[in-house]
Amino acid sequence: MTEPTLTITLPLAVYDHLRRRAYRHQRRPEDEAALALTAAVGADDSLPDDLVAAINALATLDDAALQRVSQTQPTVEDGVLLDALVDKRRRQGLTPDDERLLATLIDRHDRVMVLRAEAVALLNAHGVDVRERAARA
Repeated sequence: MTEPTLTITLPLAVYDHLRRRAYRHQRRPEDEAALALTAAVGADDSLPDDLVAAINALATLDDAALQRVSQTQPTVEDGVLLDALVDKRRRQGLTPDDERLLATLIDRHDRVMVLRAEAVALLNAHGVDVRERAARA
């Protein structure tokens, strides 16, 4: 079965950026656009099994442990590197290795935030006042 195709009209500035990015990565603009759309939209909305297991494990924690999880943050090192890679992507584009590292950093950041939000939701379900944490989660 062949993959579906899509014809879209892009603003000239977006097309030029996509064309330059494709050239840097030695891909066709169509392939670069498909990768960008896949990354932006995602092909699968389900969570990885290990993250689902971690979320389920949160339900076994007491409120003190959930409070600690609700306050977790991505590491400073990850944040600095993530910001640098995003800036580099914007300025000059990333190598395939940089793209993989960026995806790893984004995944780690998202995992922390998902677990943190779930901990806040569980605390709320336990009757704990989480208004302040909910605003930050």
